[in-house]
Amino acid sequence: MTVRPEVTPTILAIDCSQRISHIVLNARGNLFARAFEATRSSEREAFWDELRALFESAACTPSEVDAIAIATGPGGFTGLRVSIACAKALALARDVKLIALPSARVFAASDVARGGNGPWLIALAAKNDSAWCIHAATRGESASFQADSISFDAASILGADEFAARVTLVAREGGALLADEHLGSELTQLAVAAGLTQRALQTDSATLATLAVQAFARNDFIDPYALAPIYAREPEAVTKWRALHDA
Repeated sequence: MTVRPEVTPTILAIDCSQRISHIVLNARGNLFARAFEATRSSEREAFWDELRALFESAACTPSEVDAIAIATGPGGFTGLRVSIACAKALALARDVKLIALPSARVFAASDVARGGNGPWLIALAAKNDSAWCIHAATRGESASFQADSISFDAASILGADEFAARVTLVAREGGALLADEHLGSELTQLAVAAGLTQRALQTDSATLATLAVQAFARNDFIDPYALAPIYAREPEAVTKWRALHDA
């Protein structure tokens, strides 16, 4: 679908990587957002009801969407799979643009929105008392929501010793630990011992929408077939599938 430059695009942004999910619709320059907790019951997935309610509140239909921005993780298995499957289906069915937003970028930019300015160690629990970690820092004197204003090192899985060294370094830089609720007590205590400020991973809906709009303006799109979730700890089902197909 081709969008004329003078027309404000309608962009659907989705982040279901954490316990609280966020879906945001920037429709004709107006922002509509819903935040909800994933349904624990196996009978019904809340995502679809919330998505329907979001479009209704905006008086908009999926056919009007010009692009879909999706947080790719790391995060929870079910939330990522459901949201990414939805984004792929809509992108392919409606021939709209697809934007991949690494969750670490969403978390760091959202922390800026609530007054943080980095550097950050972003950590999500992995297997065997380890954590998926990535270091992020602002460029220049202050952060903004521009994509290039926050830089990221390569992500890695850290055990206790490596994690202790990393939190000590970030604490010396005057930074903060942004950690998910599943981070092990041993790693949490190592951050406390290093004197590192800790804050929970949170997504700011307006920031999520801003990142999506900026990516759209840069033509930063991804092929739907190439879109895949990032896992902090690969689910057993995925590990078994990979082993079966690699055999």
